[in-house]
Order: sequence, then C-alpha cells, then structure tokens
Amino acid sequence: MITVVISIDPTTAFLFEIIKNIKAKNIEVNLIEIHPSDQSYNDCLDKINELACGSVILFLGHGQSDRLYGGESDKFDKKPIIKLNEMNIFKDKYLILLACDSSELLKSSFRQAKMIKSIGFGALPTEIEELDNNKKFANVGITQKTIDLFRDIIVSTVSEAIIHSLKRNLDFIQTKDYLTFLLNNKINDVILVDNNENLGDLIYQMKYELVQY
Repeated sequence: MITVVISIDPTTAFLFEIIKNIKAKNIEVNLIEIHPSDQSYNDCLDKINELACGSVILFLGHGQSDRLYGGESDKFDKKPIIKLNEMNIFKDKYLILLACDSSELLKSSFRQAKMIKSIGFGALPTEIEELDNNKKFANVGITQKTIDLFRDIIVSTVSEAIIHSLKRNLDFIQTKDYLTFLLNNKINDVILVDNNENLGDLIYQMKYELVQY
C-alpha cells in the first residue's frame, strides 16, 4: 500500500494520472486530498499524523525549499501546509516529494525529521509561468506543447518507478536508480528520435536534481 497526499488545484490535476496508474496495477492507495480550505488542511495533517511507522507516502503538489503547499482555488490562495521545521510529521516514514525544490527541503530537514528514507526533486516546471524565473529555460523558446509533453513524462516515469518499486519491494536507493534509468531512456528518445532538445533539457534537469536521502 502507498499513501498519496495530493494538493488540489487546477495546476496539479494532471498528477491524478499517477494515482490512476498505480491503482490500475492493483496497488492499494490511501488517498489524502488537500482541498482549498482551512478545514481540509487541518484534516490532512491529522491523517498524516495517524499513519503507521514505515508507511510509504507520495506527496503530489507544489513546494519551495522550505515548505510544501496545500490546495488552491480562485477563492482560496495556497498556503504552506508543512514548513521546514514541521517535517518531523514524516518521522519513521518513507517519503517521496514530487514537488519543486523538495530536494533542498529534504536536505535541510532529513536529519531533524528522522524519516527512514526520502526522495526529492529540484525544479519541475509544469506551467509556462514557472519558466520566467528559471535562468536556464527563460529565453529558449519552450512552448506549452513542450510543457505538456514534460508533464506526460513526469507522470509515466514516476508512475512506473513507484509501481516497479512496490511490486518488487525495492529500497529507496533502488527506486531512485530505476527512476534515473527511466529518465535516461526518455532523454535518449526525445533527443535522438524526436529531435526535441528543449524537452530533453527539462528531463535532464529532473534527473540531475533528483536526490535520495
């Protein structure tokens, strides 16, 4: 079984495909949705606190180097649901953070939070607007189509790595290695076959900034 925590907002809707893919392989999913309301934020924290030691948690949403965000809507601005000094909510758990800059968040919190093992990512630009503040990609002409393809690759590779890991009871080092393998294959395909260097660069950044603690 895996617990999936997902922040509900229009920009994270595509991540539900990961949940769908995992369920399609007959893996039990304990789904915790963080809707755009204070009550839902509080309920989510209560549910995470109730999880047993050794639980595997996948967080799907937005983040920064010092926080994870909850849900958002046009009537409710997203707020931090878990800050750097609150990461001990994941004590004695296995944690995968599919959120921007979660690698830095884990680097800063892993020892204090006492997670068993964790996996995090660097920049994951899944909206055109997110490229404006990215020095490497701001002016290279990345289109919405490229972003959409990158989203699809995030979904397919993360889904496959998690399914492969849970079915074979792999440790997190092996899970990271397998995800790296999948991303390398995608880089080769999009550059050598599709001649899409911008997409290849996005996938390379995802692979290069992938960390395991």
